[in-house]
Amino acid sequence: MPSGFMESKCPECGNKNREACNAWAYGSPVKVCKACRAEYLDRRFREVAIDGFDPRSNNVSLYVKGTLFLLALALVCAGLLYFQMGRGYYSTKILIVAIACGLGSVACAVMALRIKLGFQDKANGKFMAESEARLRDPAYVRKLEGFGYKVPEKYKSR
Repeated sequence: MPSGFMESKCPECGNKNREACNAWAYGSPVKVCKACRAEYLDRRFREVAIDGFDPRSNNVSLYVKGTLFLLALALVCAGLLYFQMGRGYYSTKILIVAIACGLGSVACAVMALRIKLGFQDKANGKFMAESEARLRDPAYVRKLEGFGYKVPEKYKSR
């Protein structure tokens, strides 16, 4: 499920190509320009069977720390708002920061739960299966090598 978009500039024609991607940019690094149909390598994408997963994608302590930090910041901002409102005014900027930190805290907590409950491993398994399926195609492996991608021997012999 795409969670965002990445833009890349075609080295041939300079056209900006926008592509849906997941949060970790797992997928084929070989891109095709929508304007001139030229193929190029976008190193921001990870071919997970070769590059592995982003270490942050399974680090539950990172998300627990993020949750606690953002929650503490939201509480500090809420305290500031409380004292400001006691004086008859409040800062909209502090209100926005409090809301943003509260929402960020919830997002980090959800990600920590996804990792703890195994949903992230299931998603990573899907990305690994897609990557290995791409690497079963000898033409795709040659294409990666042509772009200077270091492909392990186990994928070259297929």
